[in-house]
Formats: sequence, structure tokens, C-alpha cells
Amino acid sequence: MRFSEVFDISITSDDDWFDAYLPADTNLFIDPFLIWEEQAGHWAGAHDHLIDFFEMVFDLVKESSGSEESLSWKQAQKLLMFPEPYEFCLGVAESTPLGSGSGRGLQKEMLEGVKIATGLGMNRIAHMEMLTLFQGGMGVDRLSDMTCNILKSYFITYTQEVARRHNIQMRRQKVTNAAWDRNFCRWKDTTVDLPINPYIDKPVILTPERFLEDIPIVSPNGLWSYAWSTAAEQLRGDLTFDIARNVSRRDKAKLARQNPDIVALYLQHLEEEEKKPYPVNEDPRMRVRWYELGSDFAERSNLSFVPQEPDEFERFIESVIESYRHNIEQQDGWQLLWHNGSAREERTAQNLFRSSVIHYCRANNIDLTGESNAGRGPVDFKFSRGWSRRALVEMKLVRNTRFWDGVLAQQPQYQVSEEVSLGFFVAIGYKDAECHPDIKEKIDRAAALVSQRSGKTIRGILVDARPKQSASRLHDTGLSNTLKHQDPPLEEQSETPPEG
Repeated sequence: MRFSEVFDISITSDDDWFDAYLPADTNLFIDPFLIWEEQAGHWAGAHDHLIDFFEMVFDLVKESSGSEESLSWKQAQKLLMFPEPYEFCLGVAESTPLGSGSGRGLQKEMLEGVKIATGLGMNRIAHMEMLTLFQGGMGVDRLSDMTCNILKSYFITYTQEVARRHNIQMRRQKVTNAAWDRNFCRWKDTTVDLPINPYIDKPVILTPERFLEDIPIVSPNGLWSYAWSTAAEQLRGDLTFDIARNVSRRDKAKLARQNPDIVALYLQHLEEEEKKPYPVNEDPRMRVRWYELGSDFAERSNLSFVPQEPDEFERFIESVIESYRHNIEQQDGWQLLWHNGSAREERTAQNLFRSSVIHYCRANNIDLTGESNAGRGPVDFKFSRGWSRRALVEMKLVRNTRFWDGVLAQQPQYQVSEEVSLGFFVAIGYKDAECHPDIKEKIDRAAALVSQRSGKTIRGILVDARPKQSASRLHDTGLSNTLKHQDPPLEEQSETPPEG
């Protein structure tokens, strides 16, 4: 359920907050560049607060003189520790809002960025994204984690205002990194009043919808393209430019470090451009409405099989996947995988599957885990009902450049890592060539070969997600002609039978 449903809120025009789905993370993040544009009201000083934090870190790094054993350096390390801000229910850990949490990788990356900046003679930055560019960029979830931690005091006050306006009950809870102290250069954990997420019994923190994005505004690729279009002649002597080929993260970081003036111009250029948040209401990439759409999807399902015995677990998983395939192919479910004439990305198909089958799994005491970590990488779905009854489902688009690696290498490795004997490889086809019988036959052969070699059972399923004609517009010429030849002439049909 969403925040508004849990707390029985009627959303009005005064409510600009994102209505988070509380059982799991939504795959959006808070982009600091969208906060930068705030010029009035509660958020007017937020971006300066963000930059002041990094100025504090800069001062500590300079005081350390580069000595990693100094007290100042260790204090900077502690400040750059950004734990998973589970309170926001945002990010990529879709199976739970609690995420993975440590933040040590992020700490190392950001400290490297600060070292580079101070080495270039910088004492302050206008945008924290400059630091990420100096070391080649970072994941969008990490950028969001930093922002949520540093500005958490702003978000807490904002959430409290919403809760009071709607008479939402709050509870006093200790919040990690609720604020930071400039004088003592440290984080402060504070006990505050906040609404409680009933799914994890922990606080909820809200964010304005206008701060949300699914891809970052500032990126190494954006810097590279900007530099190529505005300063190519200047840069050719310093760095081999070839915009047509793939450029490594190291080269992009090198460009930023060698040309901090161009980085500054790039960020200034973005300041002047119109920036739009992710269109939550339209939701073109199905980041937000996947649960509701999947629930409707499930209600239309023809799934009626209910497992009664442990040995029926395998049949249940087969029925769940078959229900998904039937809904896509026969009940207009394919429409959810297309947007404005374009086929949606792989994650959309996965989200739709997860949200449609989770209802059946809960009803039958079967655990469904999305994006579980299967030892050597993430597998899309893991079904389990006790240790002895488990199955893995991998879902890929046929157009994926690593499609055949999925069934030939990744799927069996996931099953080995998870010690699971049963697996399903679900392929989604959007075009005629992707849904051709030859593709289905090849998937079946690949699954059989891998099953034989690995000793695991892998079954291939092809889902035809091509656009379908409405049933009211279907026409079978062959049958129509046959029926026409069998019909008596119209004049015979209209003859009045003799009386008597």
C-alpha cells in the first residue's frame, strides 16, 4: 500500500509530496540538481546546506595534508559515510526499503573526489556533482543516498508538516544522520516525531515529487558530449577524443580532472537549461505504478491452481508463469509493456511480473524475492517455500544483447550459487522476428543443453508481447469465404415458406 492508503489520506492540491509505496523501494531517486532550483520557501537554503557540508569536508582534507592517519582525515572519512536512507523508500533495492546499507564504497569514491578537488586548488564547489565527475561518476542510487543523508533535517521537517496537516499519528524514533554539526564536524543521530512504515516498523520520510528523477541530470556522458561540442579543439592536445566509440570511466574522469574549468562551464550550462523531474503521473518507464497495474493484471488472471502438497510447488510456479504469458498474449496485457508506440525496457516486464504474482504467492505462503543476490550476480526472482522447495526465474528481452548468455551461462550459474535445482528462463519478444517459432525452438534447445550439462532443470518460455489487434477488428478471410460458399443465396433465405 502507498503512504496515502496506509494513513487514509485524501490528497489535495496542497500536497506536492511523492506518495511512496511503503512495502518496497520505488526505482526513483532524489536529484540534487532539481533541489538547486528552489529559490523560496522551505527548500530555498537546501542546496547551500548541501554545499556547506562538502566545504566542511574540504577543510578537513586540507588540514590533514593528505595524511590518512591524521585525525582530520579520519573525521572526513566518517562524514562521508552515507548509510542507506531506508526512510524514503526510494532506490534500487525493490524487495525491501531497507536496502544494503553500508555506504563504504561511496565513502571511498567521494573522498577520492575531494582529494582531487583540493589537489586542483579548489576550496569550495558550486555543485557536489563535480566531485563525482572527477572520479568518473557513480550510480544514481548513491547520488541520492548522499543527498538524503546530508539534507535529512530538511526532509524531516517537511514530513512533519505534512503529517500535522493531515493529522497523521507520529511516533518518536531515533533517526540515523538526522543532522550534521559544523562546529564538531560530525553526524548527529536525533530522536524525532515521524510517521511509521508498518511494513518495517521504522520511520517514513517524504520528499516533494518535483525532486525525483530516474536518470541523473549530471553525468560523465553528459560532460563528455558537452566538451566535445564546445571545446573539442582545446582538448584534442590533451586527450584523444573519439565520441563515436565507447569511452571508459577512467578517460571521462581524466577529462574532468584535467579540465575543471570545462566541468564548471558544463554545470553552469545545466543551471541555465530547463530541468524536468520524472513525470510521475504519466510514468513512461513504469517506475511508480507497477504495483497497481500488476494488481489489476492479477485480477484478470485465469490462475486457479492452488498447491496443496509440497510436490505441487513446481506446478504452481509453472502456473504463475503461464498466467503471466496468457495475460500478455490473450488479455491485452501487452499494452502495459508499450508506451507511445515504443516497447518498454526489461525492468518494466520484470516489475509487472513481480507485482502480478506476489498476490498469489502471499495467499499460498510462498516467498517471492525480487533481484535476490545469487552469489555471482542478481537473479530476477526467487520463489521459495521452505529450503526444499525453491525455484529461480530469470526474465530477459529477446532484444537484449546478452540474451543467449542469460540462458546458456547466467541462469545455470545462479542456480548453482543458490543451490536450486529448478529454474525458468522467460523470454519477452516485441517483434515478429523475436517471436518466430525458430526462436522458441532455439530457446528450448538451449535450455535442454544447459540442463543436461549442469544437472539442473531449466525450462524456457517465450512470451509474445507484440501489439495485438482488438478482437472486434479480427477477420479470418479463409473461414469467411468458406462460410460464404456454404450459405444459400440471399433470395432463397428470404423466401416465404408456403402456408399450410
